[in-house]
Amino acid sequence: MERNTLVGVDFLLMGFIISALGFFLADDVPIASFGFALVIIGALVLLIVPESVPQDAMKSLLKDAVRNVEIILEETGLRNRAYFTQMDGEVRAFIPLTGPDGKPTSPRFTELENAPRRFVVNLKAMRGLLVIPPGNEIVRLAKVEKGADLEEALRATLVEYSDLARSVIAIEENGGSTMKIQMTKPQLGSDCPYFNDALGTPVSCVAGCVAAVVKGTPVRIVEERYDPGFIRLTLESASGS
Repeated sequence: MERNTLVGVDFLLMGFIISALGFFLADDVPIASFGFALVIIGALVLLIVPESVPQDAMKSLLKDAVRNVEIILEETGLRNRAYFTQMDGEVRAFIPLTGPDGKPTSPRFTELENAPRRFVVNLKAMRGLLVIPPGNEIVRLAKVEKGADLEEALRATLVEYSDLARSVIAIEENGGSTMKIQMTKPQLGSDCPYFNDALGTPVSCVAGCVAAVVKGTPVRIVEERYDPGFIRLTLESASGS
């Protein structure tokens, strides 16, 4: 049952109960009128208010986006953790290439800001792929803003707007540079191993986009524990230099 349907049914039930109590037991016209008003509100919610986002369509589009990125990462063999950063008003994910020493190249985001907006970034010692992650548009439509409360922004995006999770808890540590997030009942999983390793599972990827906008600095998933019932995620703010 969709969210608006649940709200409408709740108002209808509450209204009928309050009206019955006010009319038959309390014999109080104001109470009965109040209950009747709730019934009308519930009926209007059911009949008029549409679901803000077609959830099945959104999840299908996200799955297609995940598969497209998976194809690119599988062809390039990239599984390094991505850095989510806001550039030109949208979130980008920089996936570093592995250097000669076998380790991912260290991104310099002050330089990346001035780099051409290309798929392949080869700027001095910084090499990698720059992609628009699935979730960027969701974060924009959910109107996430820099400096907002992280937990509230995550809840507004993942629970209230996109219905990708049932609840969200976020704890910030080390002055906000470490973010521990738990999302219950994720509504979208992924069987794309390269995507999962680089950008996290789809719901975590959206959470990374939210954190990047809220913090105003690049963030990176350092640990993810995925279970059909919950996701436990640890994010860290990356250095901007």
